[in-house]
Amino acid sequence: MSIASGTRLGQYEVQDFIGQGAMGLVYRAYHSQLERTGAVKVMQAITPDPDTVARFRHEAQAIAKLRHPNIVDVYDFGEFQGTPYMIVEYIPGGSLASRMAQGVLDRRTALKYLRGIAAGLDYAHSRGVVHRDVKPANVLLAADDTPVLADFGLAKLMQGSSLKSMTGVTTGTPAYMAPEQVTGGRVGPAADRYSLATIAYEMLTGVIPFDGEGLMELLYAQVHREPPSPSSRDRSLGRPADAVVMRGLAKDPAARWESATAFVEALASALDPEPAIGTTMVMAPRSTSTVPIAETAVVERVTSPSRPAVLTLAYPSPPPRPIENRRSRKPLIALTAAGLIIALLLAGVAYWAATHRPVTLSLSSTTVTAGDSVVVSADHVPPDQLGRIELWSARYTFPFLADARGHVNVTITVPVDIGAGDHQVKVCWNGACRAEQTLQVMERVASTSPTPSPSPSPSPSPSPSPSPSPSPSPSARPSPIASPAPIRSPSPIPSTAPGRSLALSSGHIQILIGNMTVKGFRFAPGRTVILTFVQESAPTTDKEVATGIVASDGTFFLNYTIPATAHVGIAYVKACDPIACAFASINVTAAS
Repeated sequence: MSIASGTRLGQYEVQDFIGQGAMGLVYRAYHSQLERTGAVKVMQAITPDPDTVARFRHEAQAIAKLRHPNIVDVYDFGEFQGTPYMIVEYIPGGSLASRMAQGVLDRRTALKYLRGIAAGLDYAHSRGVVHRDVKPANVLLAADDTPVLADFGLAKLMQGSSLKSMTGVTTGTPAYMAPEQVTGGRVGPAADRYSLATIAYEMLTGVIPFDGEGLMELLYAQVHREPPSPSSRDRSLGRPADAVVMRGLAKDPAARWESATAFVEALASALDPEPAIGTTMVMAPRSTSTVPIAETAVVERVTSPSRPAVLTLAYPSPPPRPIENRRSRKPLIALTAAGLIIALLLAGVAYWAATHRPVTLSLSSTTVTAGDSVVVSADHVPPDQLGRIELWSARYTFPFLADARGHVNVTITVPVDIGAGDHQVKVCWNGACRAEQTLQVMERVASTSPTPSPSPSPSPSPSPSPSPSPSPSPSARPSPIASPAPIRSPSPIPSTAPGRSLALSSGHIQILIGNMTVKGFRFAPGRTVILTFVQESAPTTDKEVATGIVASDGTFFLNYTIPATAHVGIAYVKACDPIACAFASINVTAAS
């Protein structure tokens, strides 16, 4: 939804479009009576239902009460054509993200920015407001280079908000999100301090803690992995700085710094531990000369514009000692250094060989019948790697999570409609498949039971009489109703027919608010199809989300909303008619 220039929002008149943020469109507006320029944020990302709008008003009122030099002022808020908006202080100096994109900041500048952000966060926390999305893009730079926290549109009140706005809702930017945000747990001030420690890490090293990770790997790492120490990326930082930053990035919120300011001051002490400096006298060793000191001393005063003067007294040195004839130790040092280098090279080669062994893939059986189950095992996968097992020619996907030893063990069910012939089973992650095996699928054959000998069958009466009848004589023939019939698969699709497939409107879906359209191909015309959302990792979800009728050309369209029990991770949708099913994998992501 766009707003035309000249539109009045309260006492402000919209002038022009500035850009688009995480929550919606941003416009410049002007208050003629106050002669003040503001920025209008149209909250298009907020669902305009009565409960959400009421919660937005409540939170906006609390945020508007914040008055701090390091927090953007909120001037007004309201609704335009049913969509909430907020008018905030206009700061045209750009963001900290743009400043950091120009290169690694010097430490004095980094500490100046961190102190300002910390002061604003501690103030907001003391008023019961948690930002939830602290990142460089949400820190604006004023004309005097003061950092100013912006975009409290994602903030949730610690007090006075509904339970829905406090728990189970994942908001924020993945690279800066605290573990409790990723898992949908209760979020408090410690989450903002985690994000501040992430910004400090990036300022000091030039990269975020989990650099180069995909979205799903990044979210997993935020919860389960420890980041590399800052000094491993910049050796000049040292262990004291490591200790301060790594405490700020602790997985347990209670283990982090008690306030943002305490974190920044500890970091400043670790980066610049300058001792007290006073006047220093540098003296040579005591001499046995009998010449009075006053006649031989040479006095030199060294001045510096930034440090106190240093007074140096040079005394006569004793006669030089004769140089002892010692054997050179250079050959021994060289041999020792060479040995260390060789040992390091051998260790590196051994480590590389251990961590770069080719991925192996095995199947519990290489010949199966459609509908059977197969155990797929893989080794030498990166530890804790998220990935998928793919079954081709018609593509079916089965997610997996490798264990800490890099081992994968997944049981898959071969779809009944996949068709006879050779199919490829592949193990894949990060956009590439690393190993594959051939699976031979045999055509399903209907099993039959022995045919009973022909005998006359009594014609069934359309409405048998309920009146009692005499007991049958021993010679009476048994009713043929209990005779066994041939056992068949329900209307099996011929093995030569192409397999079913699904097309998704997107490869990912957001928790709580996401919806998706699914199109199916080559299903049984006129039959009912049931769409199920499945997530096998704990807590598990297996919920029917939509039903429909297959069109005459074998296709269907179904739209569904993600179940409330879904969580961030790998999932898949399953579409089944009475004959067979088709599967498609999706990534469940945090709400943006």
